[in-house]
Amino acid sequence: MADITTLPVMTAADAESIGFARFNDVPTLPVDIPDGNFTITARTSDGRRITFFFGEHKRGSPPSFVDVQYHDHGTHIANANGGRSPTFNMLTIGLGGRQVFDSRKLPADDKPSIAVILMDKSRLPQRGEGG
Repeated sequence: MADITTLPVMTAADAESIGFARFNDVPTLPVDIPDGNFTITARTSDGRRITFFFGEHKRGSPPSFVDVQYHDHGTHIANANGGRSPTFNMLTIGLGGRQVFDSRKLPADDKPSIAVILMDKSRLPQRGEGG
């Protein structure tokens, strides 16, 4: 089993001070994700479940994407493996708080079953850079 370091719950400021990203001033659980494929599963006090799969691009490398799946919306669609996957509602927030994508407006068969976050390091050119 890969080594994993789970630190104690701390303030967002304390997590930031040891090199983790800060998001909202609430209790924060920093976790070091090992190289290779790895899943974190979480559950709320009322039983709602969500998973975060950190996936590798090359065997044994640091993860380069995260698949997020919410398991308890109560709807499902066929998946690529011949099984069924849970669907859920999601929205994305962009510039100025604008909701760029909102799945609540979609028919049931078009709702997402996995949200994929690509953890690339690309960035937009800065003023004065080529482009």
